[in-house]
Amino acid sequence: MAETVHAEPPLIAGEAVRVGEDGRPTLIGSVCSDCATRVFPPVPLCPECMREDMAQVALGRSGRLYSYCTVHVAPRGWSVPYIAGYVDLPEGVRVFTHVVDAAEEQLSMEMEVELTTAVLGNDADGEAFSSYAFRPRRPEGDDA
Repeated sequence: MAETVHAEPPLIAGEAVRVGEDGRPTLIGSVCSDCATRVFPPVPLCPECMREDMAQVALGRSGRLYSYCTVHVAPRGWSVPYIAGYVDLPEGVRVFTHVVDAAEEQLSMEMEVELTTAVLGNDADGEAFSSYAFRPRRPEGDDA
């Protein structure tokens, strides 16, 4: 009897996230070669100086929760309710994201969060899909 292999649900973030061989995600943004503005997701044109000299750059895996709220209505197939929020990264980039692995009452503004991936729902064929998300930062060495 053949062994069933369960693959991770596909990521819907396109070029905005890469998953390394260690299974850890990395957000990919852009940095302007002229004015050093960093943005997420990657873009071909700098929103600050309007130059087209943008290079892709890996962004940090941790940040601080800027704001959050619970969402009760979402596109068909998305799991609800879910928590949406903004996370400020050390590079000066603010990322809109799902916040997972915590109830709203466990969150607070400015708390430390870390990058992960999470299943967000199912596509029209009923297949699960995932994307980047942030969760409350775990103590060092806690990989649970």
